[in-house]
Amino acid sequence: MRKTITFLLMSLSSVFLGAQSFYAPGQIQDVAGTPGKRSFAGDGGDSLAARLANPLGVAVDRRGNIYFSDTLNHRIRKVDQRTGRIETVAGTGEKGFKNDGGNAEMATLNGPTGIAFDTLGNLYIADTGNQRIRMLTPNGYLYTVAGDGRKGYNGDGMRPKASSLRNPTGVAVSPRGEVYFSDTGNHLVRKIDRQTGTLINVVGTGERGNDGDGELASNTRLNRPSSLVFDDKGNLFVADTGNHQVRWIEPRKTLTFVIAGTGRRGFSGEGDRKCTDSQFSNPTGLAVDKKGRLYISDTDNQRIRRLVVESRMDSKVETVVGNGKRGYNGDSMDAWDAELAYPGALFITPHDMLYFVDTGNNLIRRVHRISTVDAPVTHHAYGTGAAQPDERNFLQVLFGIGK
Repeated sequence: MRKTITFLLMSLSSVFLGAQSFYAPGQIQDVAGTPGKRSFAGDGGDSLAARLANPLGVAVDRRGNIYFSDTLNHRIRKVDQRTGRIETVAGTGEKGFKNDGGNAEMATLNGPTGIAFDTLGNLYIADTGNQRIRMLTPNGYLYTVAGDGRKGYNGDGMRPKASSLRNPTGVAVSPRGEVYFSDTGNHLVRKIDRQTGTLINVVGTGERGNDGDGELASNTRLNRPSSLVFDDKGNLFVADTGNHQVRWIEPRKTLTFVIAGTGRRGFSGEGDRKCTDSQFSNPTGLAVDKKGRLYISDTDNQRIRRLVVESRMDSKVETVVGNGKRGYNGDSMDAWDAELAYPGALFITPHDMLYFVDTGNNLIRRVHRISTVDAPVTHHAYGTGAAQPDERNFLQVLFGIGK
């Protein structure tokens, strides 16, 4: 009898993530949310019965628990990797700025977007509407680490909490433990410098534009940068969203190079063209797999694409998730056959699981054994990336970050 009970308990505890063993490499699986249902519901219950509202950030901790920013619900939520139970870990659901430095569940947020863990288990949050970067500690307290709450720009080299920001979105932690974030409305990538304790501009002049390929990162003009990611060598990748490109910042000489995108919005370049000759449409999420390959959420093209880069002159791009149609056509299929609705933030675990926010479908989803997946020989060609009437101001509509 005792053996039977033990077996049942082990089976129940493995229902959620243990079920991943039933999925073949490259299959897609919903993790949290109810497709198309934008609201708030489900805390304390099954994550697949929960309701989300335009999630925009995702990260996974060392134990495999999934965290995401439930953006329009003004919360950070967590899915337990053993049980599949969902809970709020930061934010009351009220839009605002209260209880900073206190219990995170009693604090308020305002449209949180990008999130990232450091090696100590602290979760950094782009609290976009509050014009701040916040830190959620492992013991459940929420602190401001950058931003004075004023929307604007008041200089470089200042104390982080005395600095004004303009709609920060992407967050990343470098291999050295320094916090980087995209100050999106100021067209900058900035970092909290550990040695000086100041906020330093790393990429961008602060002027909106598109230039500086092969030049110092500080002399480069960006256009609403969003997601950031580091590889294990310290290379920084930036989604230069408004320019429809991805940039690489070389760590030793701090030079920046365009590694994907022509700078013109569209869809082209699958499989047989250099990454820099391929077109993207508002790329947002970025992630790097264990083989060092870069993944990009080609958001308005309803795809996640992978860059295989041997050098700047020897590279290719291929779709690995999404058939190009905006919508939702189910779960448990080959990822490249899935319909998506504005995929955004990405995260790849050490166990080769790709997590992403399917923002328009109000879902958190994952793809199994992503680095082993080969793109199909033939690609669907739905859409060209041309803007539809309701997609023209993507950054304003989806990110809520203003003009």
